[in-house]
Amino acid sequence: MLKFRAFGRVQRTIWRSSVALPRKLLLSGLFAGMLVWGAVNVLCLKLDSLFFPGWRKLQVRRPIFIIAHPRSGTTLTHRLMLEDPGRFSCTRTYELLLPSILQKKLVRALGRIDRKLLGGTLHRWVRSKEQSALGELQDIHHFSLLEPEEDEWFYFMTFASGVSLSLFPYAEEFRDVMTYDCMSPDLQREHMAYYDGCLKRQLYLDGEDKVFCGKNTTTFIHKIGVLAEMYPDSRFVHIVRNPFEVAPSLLSLLATTWRQLGFPEEDVRAGCDAIHQKNMEAYEIAFQMLDRLDPSRYIILDYREIAAAPKATMLATYRALGLEVTSEYEKILDDLQEKARAHKSGHSYGLEEYGLTEEAIRAAVPTVFERYRFD
Repeated sequence: MLKFRAFGRVQRTIWRSSVALPRKLLLSGLFAGMLVWGAVNVLCLKLDSLFFPGWRKLQVRRPIFIIAHPRSGTTLTHRLMLEDPGRFSCTRTYELLLPSILQKKLVRALGRIDRKLLGGTLHRWVRSKEQSALGELQDIHHFSLLEPEEDEWFYFMTFASGVSLSLFPYAEEFRDVMTYDCMSPDLQREHMAYYDGCLKRQLYLDGEDKVFCGKNTTTFIHKIGVLAEMYPDSRFVHIVRNPFEVAPSLLSLLATTWRQLGFPEEDVRAGCDAIHQKNMEAYEIAFQMLDRLDPSRYIILDYREIAAAPKATMLATYRALGLEVTSEYEKILDDLQEKARAHKSGHSYGLEEYGLTEEAIRAAVPTVFERYRFD
């Protein structure tokens, strides 16, 4: 799944922008590298059917999708659930960027060699490079190749998703691939078939008996309906956080990324405005999508409850999803609860910085404030 036309539009957009020439060369080369990487991924995905044909026979049973707006506690909730020993399958960032079974097996083999023969030298090197390369962004959103990340990153090298284009602030020029609802019917079908293949490959590696548990943000809100149809026994965890906190937190992450890449301030502002509008629209869409499902298939969590009482929130989530809570997992939650409560964000945000007001946000997402009294 590689969209060359979208790649061509990316290149034209870069060269028409007012970014300084050295930055244009950097960005153009970066996206060209992504295209080559994507082509290698396509080849390796095809080789999977030759070397590991059994993956096609797998069924994705009772998957759990954690879906919420960015900066709403998806990472915390996901990590709390993944601490349940032996139950879940998930995708680490490197597995999202290298989606084939062949690629993942090679990386896992390299990891075993590093642990047994090199004493973890390669692992420590990767960690140190992540910190030095991302710098300030790590304070806003912790990112690691070796830790779980959003499923949308399966599409990062394809140019068929908004995540491929998150490195620059021209969302309006790529609306037809930015979110699922804006895609053509043909692209929607291809999009979801690719995703299903990625999940089956992950379960082929982790074990078909595992329950896939993925986390996702705004782009997946539009897919709730189709996911519910594709996987009739799937379950959903939706998290709601005060939009006054979500909006500036997300825009801070995007604006910091774009400024570090050298985009002019007017383009950064325009990009933030476009993303903010799409993000606000998704609040109402999430409630509409979930209201169409049987109540037994989902639970809606309040971010404040997760932050204040993670153990109680997880126990309630398990009950709602029909999952058994083992005594071992309860003990783990006891330990994690203190760590979660002690966590404090290293970054602060303000609505005014991005030209936002409480009145405008409240008017844009009335259902959120009616149901959750965030005032």
